Amino acid sequence: MSTPLRLGVDARKLLDDRRGIGRYTRALLRSWTTRWRERVALTLLVPDLLPSLVASRLATELGVRLPVARTGARAYDVTWYPWNGMTWVARGVKVATVHDCWPFASPADDESIRRNEQRPFLTTAADADTIIADSAFGRSEIVRHLAYDPARIEVIPLGIDPGERHSVIDARDPYVLFVGQAEKRKDLGTLLSAMGALPESLRTRYRLIVAGKDQPGSFGPPPPGARVEFAGEVSDRRLGELYAGACAFVFPSRYEGFGLPILEAMAYRVPVVASDAASIPEVAGDAALYFPAGDAVALAAALQLVLEDAQLADRLRAAGRARAAALTWDRCADATLNLFERAAKMKADTTR
Repeated sequence: MSTPLRLGVDARKLLDDRRGIGRYTRALLRSWTTRWRERVALTLLVPDLLPSLVASRLATELGVRLPVARTGARAYDVTWYPWNGMTWVARGVKVATVHDCWPFASPADDESIRRNEQRPFLTTAADADTIIADSAFGRSEIVRHLAYDPARIEVIPLGIDPGERHSVIDARDPYVLFVGQAEKRKDLGTLLSAMGALPESLRTRYRLIVAGKDQPGSFGPPPPGARVEFAGEVSDRRLGELYAGACAFVFPSRYEGFGLPILEAMAYRVPVVASDAASIPEVAGDAALYFPAGDAVALAAALQLVLEDAQLADRLRAAGRARAAALTWDRCADATLNLFERAAKMKADTTR
């Protein structure tokens, strides 16, 4: 049996990132430790002076105890940076996942903020041996904004767990769901306007639940007549419950490197209404009903169709479930591990 790949993983956000990037990182680590212990020897890398102090918390988070070391303490066959860029530079082969290039697509007005947000990406462009993009759109953005060699970018779509999921819709108080952090690009404002533009019969029947960090007030007050509940940042378990109970999922984002909530909703057989921007059509395929990004009137019309046309909703549910079944975390983990092994072998071959 060959020696396992020694993989160092930048784990600095593993305990506190509840967004899609955090779910991505934890899902791949769990897949590797469950399925490929003979192929990969993982070490979690943290900036703490005493890594042993966080080892138990990391083990609880992942459900498995892995070696924990300080960043930069030693070299590995490959070091992986999953957090949208590199904040430190390891020795040896470095692979970074760049989920999107939003700090360049919409740079902050404040120079110091802009510099801090862009620095991890510029470090990646300068020092990473390979970059992983979540989508072909993401790959084109990396080339466009970072001038990185496209031949050194690997597109590996994200995924979801393939387990069976069931809807538990409560007909007494049905709702539409939005999942995302309060960022300008997520365009929650267009969704709020669309909820207010629905016919009165739908406005009074359906509420909107908004799940994500920093939501209330970020896009102004809900329009008159629209019922909106801000759930805030929720646990993975609560998020699953919200997906399972939703009558429709709306994703109005103007800029995404992937759009993981789309797949998550589809896995729960929730009909998806989404904007036609960036990577979203690439991810959702023919399993979503699209509207022009930023067009609240068109979004209201699309949402009305899904809420009133049972046959359309059923078609979207079936197409979405098939779409989600084709994109799993194990598939993503296998493709990523294959890339690491190729990168390590290429490095070894060039040093002989």
